[in-house]
Amino acid sequence: MNYRRAVASMLFALCAAPALWAHPHVFIDSSLEFEMSGRDCVGIVVSWTFDVVFSADIIGQFDKDRDGAFNEAETATVQAKAFSNLRKYGYFTFVRKGSVRTCPEAVEAFGVSQSDGRVTYRFRVPLEGKGVSDDFSVATFDSTFYCATKYVDGAASVRWIGDRPADEPTIAIAANKDYPVYYNPLGSATDSRVYTKWEKGLQTAYPEEIRVRF
Repeated sequence: MNYRRAVASMLFALCAAPALWAHPHVFIDSSLEFEMSGRDCVGIVVSWTFDVVFSADIIGQFDKDRDGAFNEAETATVQAKAFSNLRKYGYFTFVRKGSVRTCPEAVEAFGVSQSDGRVTYRFRVPLEGKGVSDDFSVATFDSTFYCATKYVDGAASVRWIGDRPADEPTIAIAANKDYPVYYNPLGSATDSRVYTKWEKGLQTAYPEEIRVRF
């Protein structure tokens, strides 16, 4: 059962509630930690904390010993069955330098935890040698708008790993209307289509980018 099917299994059980049939279906609080070497960003550690409904599904399926934590084996299972599929969607992570926007082909150091009924994923996006420096933007979003993401503490969601850059950068968070996301507001819980252009009946969302500028 992959990530989207795991969500769908719970949503189908609750299908009597009409509100569940409008996008999005999952809600994520995101925070980013930038790993800097001078003005070069060499990595980003991403943390996602999920809503209680999706969290309950993950806990119910994968915390096999019901001890309120994910051990090494359980973490590996979560990664394989409820995370690795997101490679098809760029791990919901979009890095933009000028007009060029890319997604990671792979991530590392995946971890999963739970607290107060909410599950948090944590992983590192390696950027060594990618030329991400001086003025760049990062966005967390799902291009299908199946999941809605937000930076839970605004600019305070941005943190630094290791030493803070000697040259203090400016941090700004704003919707980038050059990169819209089109979605079907009446799409079912299994609708994971990526729309590359507007069609009749679709609605538009604009991903919020975190811009780091020296």
